[in-house]
Amino acid sequence: MEHSDPLKRATAPRERGETWDDEKFKQAREDDLRQRTSDSRSAVVAALTCLLLATLLTSGKIVEIAERQEFGDTRDRQLAVAENIDRVANFLSLNRPYDAIHDVRGIGDDAAARIDSIDDVADDLGLDVVVPDIESLPGDDTEDTADSGTTTTTTTSTTVPVVLREVDASSPLTVFVGGDSQAEYLAQAVTTESDLALRVEAQFEISTSLARPDYFNWPARLREIDEAQDPEAVVLFIGANDHQDMSAADGTRLVEGSVEWQTEWSRRLAITFDLLERPGRHIFWVTQPPMRDGDLNTGVGIVNDLAAAVIAERDFVSAIDIWPLFGGDAGFSARIVGPDGTDTRARIDDGVHLTREASSWVADLVFAELTRLWQFTP
Repeated sequence: MEHSDPLKRATAPRERGETWDDEKFKQAREDDLRQRTSDSRSAVVAALTCLLLATLLTSGKIVEIAERQEFGDTRDRQLAVAENIDRVANFLSLNRPYDAIHDVRGIGDDAAARIDSIDDVADDLGLDVVVPDIESLPGDDTEDTADSGTTTTTTTSTTVPVVLREVDASSPLTVFVGGDSQAEYLAQAVTTESDLALRVEAQFEISTSLARPDYFNWPARLREIDEAQDPEAVVLFIGANDHQDMSAADGTRLVEGSVEWQTEWSRRLAITFDLLERPGRHIFWVTQPPMRDGDLNTGVGIVNDLAAAVIAERDFVSAIDIWPLFGGDAGFSARIVGPDGTDTRARIDDGVHLTREASSWVADLVFAELTRLWQFTP
Protein backbone atom coordinates (compact mmCIF):
# COMPACT_ATOMS: atom_id res chain seq x y z
CA MET A 1 0.00 0.00 0.00
CA GLU A 2 1.15 3.48 -0.85
CA HIS A 3 1.32 5.44 2.40
CA SER A 4 2.41 8.83 1.05
CA ASP A 5 -1.03 9.60 -0.41
CA PRO A 6 -3.58 10.06 2.38
CA LEU A 7 -6.50 9.70 -0.06
CA LYS A 8 -5.31 6.36 -1.45
CA ARG A 9 -4.52 5.13 2.02
CA ALA A 10 -8.02 6.02 3.23
CA THR A 11 -9.85 4.46 0.29
CA ALA A 12 -7.73 1.35 -0.24
CA PRO A 13 -9.33 -1.97 0.78
CA ARG A 14 -8.04 -3.14 4.14
CA GLU A 15 -6.39 -6.50 4.57
CA ARG A 16 -8.30 -8.49 7.13
CA GLY A 17 -7.06 -11.58 8.89
CA GLU A 18 -8.99 -14.68 9.67
CA THR A 19 -12.36 -13.99 11.23
CA TRP A 20 -12.75 -15.76 14.60
CA ASP A 21 -16.12 -16.85 15.78
CA ASP A 22 -17.05 -17.53 19.41
CA GLU A 23 -16.11 -21.19 19.15
CA LYS A 24 -12.64 -20.34 17.93
CA PHE A 25 -12.12 -17.80 20.72
CA LYS A 26 -13.24 -20.43 23.26
CA GLN A 27 -10.85 -22.99 21.85
CA ALA A 28 -7.99 -20.50 21.94
CA ARG A 29 -8.67 -19.67 25.60
CA GLU A 30 -8.77 -23.35 26.53
CA ASP A 31 -5.48 -23.98 24.72
CA ASP A 32 -3.88 -21.04 26.54
CA LEU A 33 -5.22 -22.20 29.91
CA ARG A 34 -4.01 -25.74 29.28
CA GLN A 35 -0.53 -24.46 28.44
CA ARG A 36 -0.36 -22.27 31.54
CA THR A 37 -1.59 -25.10 33.75
CA SER A 38 0.96 -27.42 32.27
CA ASP A 39 3.75 -24.93 33.03
CA SER A 40 2.59 -24.55 36.65
CA ARG A 41 2.43 -28.30 37.13
CA SER A 42 5.89 -28.67 35.70
CA ALA A 43 7.18 -26.03 38.11
CA VAL A 44 5.56 -27.76 41.09
CA VAL A 45 6.93 -31.14 40.02
CA ALA A 46 10.39 -29.65 39.55
CA ALA A 47 10.24 -27.99 42.98
CA LEU A 48 9.12 -31.19 44.68
CA THR A 49 11.83 -33.14 42.89
CA CYS A 50 14.46 -30.69 44.09
CA LEU A 51 13.07 -30.86 47.63
CA LEU A 52 13.11 -34.65 47.58
CA LEU A 53 16.65 -34.67 46.22
CA ALA A 54 17.80 -32.21 48.87
CA THR A 55 16.15 -34.34 51.56
CA LEU A 56 17.96 -37.46 50.38
CA LEU A 57 21.29 -35.67 50.00
CA THR A 58 21.11 -34.37 53.58
CA SER A 59 19.44 -37.38 55.18
CA GLY A 60 22.24 -37.69 57.73
CA LYS A 61 21.62 -34.18 58.96
CA ILE A 62 17.90 -34.86 59.25
CA VAL A 63 18.65 -37.85 61.48
CA GLU A 64 20.92 -35.66 63.63
CA ILE A 65 18.18 -33.05 64.04
CA ALA A 66 15.66 -35.73 65.02
CA GLU A 67 18.08 -37.29 67.51
CA ARG A 68 18.61 -34.02 69.38
CA GLN A 69 14.88 -33.58 70.11
CA GLU A 70 13.61 -34.19 73.61
CA PHE A 71 12.67 -37.75 74.52
CA GLY A 72 9.04 -38.55 73.79
CA ASP A 73 6.60 -39.81 71.20
CA THR A 74 7.18 -36.86 68.91
CA ARG A 75 10.91 -37.53 68.83
CA ASP A 76 10.32 -41.23 68.22
CA ARG A 77 8.09 -40.49 65.23
CA GLN A 78 10.46 -37.90 63.79
CA LEU A 79 13.44 -40.21 64.25
CA ALA A 80 11.64 -43.12 62.60
CA VAL A 81 10.82 -41.00 59.56
CA ALA A 82 14.35 -39.59 59.40
CA GLU A 83 15.95 -43.03 59.62
CA ASN A 84 13.70 -44.36 56.84
CA ILE A 85 14.73 -41.43 54.64
CA ASP A 86 18.35 -42.15 55.45
CA ARG A 87 17.94 -45.81 54.50
CA VAL A 88 16.52 -44.83 51.11
CA ALA A 89 19.32 -42.34 50.59
CA ASN A 90 21.87 -44.95 51.56
CA PHE A 91 20.33 -47.48 49.16
CA LEU A 92 20.55 -44.94 46.33
CA SER A 93 23.99 -43.77 47.51
CA LEU A 94 22.71 -40.20 47.57
CA ASN A 95 24.02 -39.58 51.08
CA ARG A 96 27.60 -40.26 50.06
CA PRO A 97 28.52 -36.57 49.48
CA TYR A 98 27.23 -35.62 52.95
CA ASP A 99 29.08 -38.53 54.53
CA ALA A 100 32.24 -37.62 52.62
CA ILE A 101 32.09 -34.06 53.96
CA HIS A 102 31.65 -35.48 57.46
CA ASP A 103 34.67 -37.72 56.95
CA VAL A 104 36.82 -34.85 55.69
CA ARG A 105 35.81 -32.66 58.62
CA GLY A 106 36.21 -35.54 61.07
CA ILE A 107 32.66 -35.15 62.33
CA GLY A 108 31.53 -38.13 64.33
CA ASP A 109 35.05 -39.32 64.99
CA ASP A 110 35.36 -37.88 68.49
CA ALA A 111 34.27 -39.67 71.61
CA ALA A 112 31.36 -37.28 72.14
CA ALA A 113 29.68 -38.75 69.09
CA ARG A 114 30.82 -42.35 69.51
CA ILE A 115 30.07 -42.93 73.20
CA ASP A 116 26.42 -42.68 74.23
CA SER A 117 26.82 -43.33 77.95
CA ILE A 118 28.47 -41.16 80.58
CA ASP A 119 28.78 -44.29 82.73
CA ASP A 120 31.15 -45.75 80.15
CA VAL A 121 33.46 -42.78 80.67
CA ALA A 122 33.27 -43.04 84.47
CA ASP A 123 33.80 -46.82 84.44
CA ASP A 124 36.75 -46.54 82.08
CA LEU A 125 38.41 -44.02 84.38
CA GLY A 126 37.45 -45.93 87.52
CA LEU A 127 35.85 -42.85 89.05
CA ASP A 128 34.35 -43.18 92.51
CA VAL A 129 31.86 -40.33 92.25
CA VAL A 130 30.41 -38.64 95.32
CA VAL A 131 26.90 -37.34 94.73
CA PRO A 132 25.00 -35.07 97.17
CA ASP A 133 21.95 -36.43 98.90
CA ILE A 134 19.22 -34.84 96.81
CA GLU A 135 16.59 -35.37 99.50
CA SER A 136 18.56 -33.14 101.86
CA LEU A 137 19.08 -30.23 99.46
CA PRO A 138 17.42 -26.96 100.53
CA GLY A 139 15.77 -26.60 97.13
CA ASP A 140 14.73 -30.22 96.69
CA ASP A 141 11.00 -29.45 96.80
CA THR A 142 10.32 -29.45 93.09
CA GLU A 143 6.70 -28.33 93.40
CA ASP A 144 7.59 -25.33 95.49
CA THR A 145 10.28 -24.40 93.01
CA ALA A 146 7.87 -24.66 90.12
CA ASP A 147 5.31 -22.53 91.90
CA SER A 148 7.72 -19.74 92.56
CA GLY A 149 9.12 -19.78 89.05
CA THR A 150 12.48 -18.64 90.37
CA THR A 151 15.18 -20.16 92.46
CA THR A 152 17.79 -18.53 94.59
CA THR A 153 21.20 -19.80 93.68
CA THR A 154 23.93 -19.73 96.25
CA THR A 155 27.29 -18.57 95.02
CA THR A 156 29.96 -21.10 95.77
CA SER A 157 33.01 -19.22 96.91
CA THR A 158 35.50 -22.04 97.12
CA THR A 159 38.67 -20.78 98.70
CA VAL A 160 41.90 -21.85 97.12
CA PRO A 161 44.59 -20.61 99.46
CA VAL A 162 47.57 -20.90 97.17
CA VAL A 163 48.42 -19.36 93.84
CA LEU A 164 48.55 -22.17 91.33
CA ARG A 165 51.50 -20.69 89.44
CA GLU A 166 52.93 -17.50 88.00
CA VAL A 167 51.85 -16.72 84.46
CA ASP A 168 53.57 -14.48 81.94
CA ALA A 169 53.70 -14.01 78.19
CA SER A 170 56.37 -16.66 77.79
CA SER A 171 54.20 -19.20 79.58
CA PRO A 172 50.56 -18.24 79.10
CA LEU A 173 47.74 -19.83 81.05
CA THR A 174 46.02 -22.51 79.02
CA VAL A 175 42.24 -22.15 79.11
CA PHE A 176 39.44 -24.23 77.64
CA VAL A 177 35.96 -22.74 77.27
CA GLY A 178 33.25 -25.24 76.43
CA GLY A 179 29.51 -25.71 76.48
CA ASP A 180 26.33 -25.38 74.50
CA SER A 181 25.43 -22.41 72.30
CA GLN A 182 25.63 -20.07 75.31
CA ALA A 183 29.37 -20.69 75.31
CA GLU A 184 29.96 -19.25 71.85
CA TYR A 185 29.91 -15.56 72.76
CA LEU A 186 31.60 -16.25 76.10
CA ALA A 187 34.44 -18.03 74.32
CA GLN A 188 34.83 -15.10 71.94
CA ALA A 189 34.98 -12.66 74.83
CA VAL A 190 37.46 -14.73 76.85
CA THR A 191 39.65 -15.13 73.78
CA THR A 192 39.73 -11.49 72.68
CA GLU A 193 38.99 -9.17 75.59
CA SER A 194 41.76 -9.65 78.09
CA ASP A 195 45.32 -8.40 78.43
CA LEU A 196 46.12 -11.47 80.50
CA ALA A 197 48.55 -13.98 79.05
CA LEU A 198 46.04 -16.61 77.98
CA ARG A 199 46.06 -19.33 75.36
CA VAL A 200 42.41 -20.16 74.84
CA GLU A 201 40.86 -23.15 73.14
CA ALA A 202 37.09 -23.37 72.84
CA GLN A 203 34.31 -25.62 71.68
CA PHE A 204 30.60 -24.98 71.72
CA GLU A 205 28.01 -27.44 70.53
CA ILE A 206 24.44 -26.31 69.89
CA SER A 207 21.63 -28.09 71.79
CA THR A 208 24.02 -30.12 73.93
CA SER A 209 23.58 -30.92 77.61
CA LEU A 210 24.39 -33.46 80.29
CA ALA A 211 20.89 -34.84 79.86
CA ARG A 212 21.54 -36.19 76.38
CA PRO A 213 24.92 -37.92 76.03
CA ASP A 214 23.35 -39.97 73.25
CA TYR A 215 23.46 -36.79 71.15
CA PHE A 216 26.69 -35.28 72.48
CA ASN A 217 28.64 -36.77 75.35
CA TRP A 218 30.37 -33.85 77.07
CA PRO A 219 32.26 -35.98 79.65
CA ALA A 220 33.65 -38.13 76.84
CA ARG A 221 34.67 -35.05 74.89
CA LEU A 222 36.23 -33.38 77.94
CA ARG A 223 38.30 -36.48 78.55
CA GLU A 224 39.71 -36.11 75.04
CA ILE A 225 40.38 -32.42 75.64
CA ASP A 226 42.07 -33.27 78.92
CA GLU A 227 44.41 -35.68 77.17
CA ALA A 228 45.06 -33.56 74.07
CA GLN A 229 45.15 -30.02 75.45
CA ASP A 230 45.65 -30.43 79.20
CA PRO A 231 44.17 -26.99 79.99
CA GLU A 232 44.91 -25.42 83.36
CA ALA A 233 41.59 -23.58 83.54
CA VAL A 234 38.37 -25.14 82.28
CA VAL A 235 35.30 -22.89 81.90
CA LEU A 236 32.03 -24.75 81.34
CA PHE A 237 28.74 -23.07 80.37
CA ILE A 238 26.22 -25.93 80.15
CA GLY A 239 22.70 -26.40 81.46
CA ALA A 240 20.21 -24.43 79.36
CA ASN A 241 19.30 -27.59 77.40
CA ASP A 242 18.94 -29.86 80.42
CA HIS A 243 15.27 -28.92 80.78
CA GLN A 244 14.13 -32.34 79.55
CA ASP A 245 13.69 -35.96 80.60
CA MET A 246 16.68 -38.28 80.70
CA SER A 247 17.23 -41.95 80.07
CA ALA A 248 18.89 -43.92 82.88
CA ALA A 249 21.55 -46.53 82.17
CA ASP A 250 18.90 -49.29 82.29
CA GLY A 251 16.68 -47.39 79.87
CA THR A 252 14.30 -46.07 82.52
CA ARG A 253 12.88 -42.68 81.65
CA LEU A 254 13.65 -40.10 84.35
CA VAL A 255 11.10 -37.30 84.46
CA GLU A 256 12.68 -33.88 84.63
CA GLY A 257 12.73 -32.43 88.13
CA SER A 258 11.97 -35.72 89.92
CA VAL A 259 14.26 -36.84 92.71
CA GLU A 260 15.57 -39.61 90.44
CA TRP A 261 16.28 -37.05 87.69
CA GLN A 262 18.05 -34.70 90.08
CA THR A 263 20.17 -37.54 91.47
CA GLU A 264 21.20 -38.69 88.00
CA TRP A 265 21.93 -35.18 86.73
CA SER A 266 24.05 -34.47 89.82
CA ARG A 267 25.93 -37.71 89.25
CA ARG A 268 26.65 -36.79 85.64
CA LEU A 269 27.92 -33.37 86.67
CA ALA A 270 30.09 -34.95 89.38
CA ILE A 271 31.59 -37.29 86.78
CA THR A 272 32.24 -34.31 84.51
CA PHE A 273 34.14 -32.50 87.25
CA ASP A 274 35.99 -35.50 88.66
CA LEU A 275 37.37 -36.69 85.34
CA LEU A 276 38.97 -33.26 84.91
CA GLU A 277 40.57 -33.10 88.36
CA ARG A 278 44.32 -32.57 88.05
CA PRO A 279 46.96 -30.82 90.18
CA GLY A 280 47.32 -27.22 89.00
CA ARG A 281 43.95 -27.16 87.26
CA HIS A 282 40.75 -25.39 88.28
CA ILE A 283 37.27 -25.71 86.82
CA PHE A 284 34.78 -22.86 86.57
CA TRP A 285 31.08 -23.64 86.20
CA VAL A 286 29.05 -20.73 84.85
CA THR A 287 25.53 -20.84 86.27
CA GLN A 288 22.42 -20.22 84.21
CA PRO A 289 20.75 -16.78 84.09
CA PRO A 290 16.98 -16.31 84.58
CA MET A 291 14.97 -17.37 81.53
CA ARG A 292 11.90 -15.70 80.00
CA ASP A 293 9.94 -18.94 79.68
CA GLY A 294 8.55 -19.93 83.08
CA ASP A 295 9.10 -23.68 82.76
CA LEU A 296 12.63 -23.23 81.47
CA ASN A 297 13.31 -20.73 84.24
CA THR A 298 12.23 -23.32 86.80
CA GLY A 299 14.39 -25.93 85.08
CA VAL A 300 17.58 -23.87 85.10
CA GLY A 301 16.88 -22.92 88.72
CA ILE A 302 16.95 -26.61 89.63
CA VAL A 303 20.14 -27.09 87.61
CA ASN A 304 21.76 -24.16 89.42
CA ASP A 305 20.85 -25.56 92.83
CA LEU A 306 22.10 -29.05 91.96
CA ALA A 307 25.36 -27.69 90.57
CA ALA A 308 25.93 -25.63 93.73
CA ALA A 309 25.62 -28.77 95.85
CA VAL A 310 28.02 -30.76 93.66
CA ILE A 311 30.56 -27.92 93.58
CA ALA A 312 30.42 -27.48 97.36
CA GLU A 313 32.05 -30.90 97.73
CA ARG A 314 34.94 -30.14 95.35
CA ASP A 315 37.64 -27.58 96.09
CA PHE A 316 38.93 -27.76 92.53
CA VAL A 317 35.68 -26.30 91.15
CA SER A 318 34.16 -22.82 91.52
CA ALA A 319 30.83 -21.44 90.42
CA ILE A 320 30.68 -18.21 88.47
CA ASP A 321 27.21 -17.17 89.48
CA ILE A 322 25.60 -14.94 86.85
CA TRP A 323 22.03 -15.40 88.15
CA PRO A 324 22.04 -12.12 90.13
CA LEU A 325 23.77 -10.24 87.31
CA PHE A 326 20.91 -10.94 84.91
CA GLY A 327 17.97 -10.21 87.17
CA GLY A 328 18.20 -12.77 89.95
CA ASP A 329 14.98 -13.54 91.75
CA ALA A 330 13.36 -10.49 90.10
CA GLY A 331 13.29 -12.62 86.98
CA PHE A 332 14.16 -12.31 83.32
CA SER A 333 14.85 -8.94 81.78
CA ALA A 334 15.89 -8.33 78.20
CA ARG A 335 17.72 -5.15 79.16
CA ILE A 336 20.04 -4.87 82.12
CA VAL A 337 22.02 -2.04 83.62
CA GLY A 338 25.46 -3.53 83.26
CA PRO A 339 28.48 -3.25 85.52
CA ASP A 340 29.46 -0.01 83.76
CA GLY A 341 26.07 1.56 84.61
CA THR A 342 24.83 1.52 81.03
CA ASP A 343 21.40 0.18 80.15
CA THR A 344 22.23 -2.60 77.69
CA ARG A 345 20.33 -5.21 75.71
CA ALA A 346 21.52 -8.31 77.55
CA ARG A 347 19.42 -11.09 75.99
CA ILE A 348 18.61 -11.99 72.41
CA ASP A 349 15.03 -12.38 71.24
CA ASP A 350 14.72 -16.07 72.17
CA GLY A 351 14.71 -15.16 75.85
CA VAL A 352 17.52 -17.65 76.51
CA HIS A 353 20.87 -16.58 75.13
CA LEU A 354 23.04 -13.73 76.28
CA THR A 355 24.00 -11.05 73.81
CA ARG A 356 27.60 -10.57 72.81
CA GLU A 357 27.81 -7.47 75.03
CA ALA A 358 26.41 -9.29 78.05
CA SER A 359 28.77 -12.20 77.48
CA SER A 360 31.62 -9.75 77.99
CA TRP A 361 30.34 -9.17 81.54
CA VAL A 362 30.56 -12.91 82.16
CA ALA A 363 34.05 -12.96 80.68
CA ASP A 364 35.06 -10.24 83.14
CA LEU A 365 33.94 -12.51 85.98
CA VAL A 366 36.05 -15.30 84.47
CA PHE A 367 39.08 -13.00 84.28
CA ALA A 368 38.59 -12.03 87.93
CA GLU A 369 38.59 -15.70 88.92
CA LEU A 370 41.69 -16.40 86.87
CA THR A 371 43.60 -13.58 88.55
CA ARG A 372 42.47 -14.90 91.93
CA LEU A 373 44.03 -18.30 91.31
CA TRP A 374 47.00 -17.52 89.09
CA GLN A 375 49.54 -14.73 89.47
CA PHE A 376 49.88 -12.88 86.20
CA THR A 377 53.07 -10.91 85.72
CA PRO A 378 53.92 -8.54 82.85
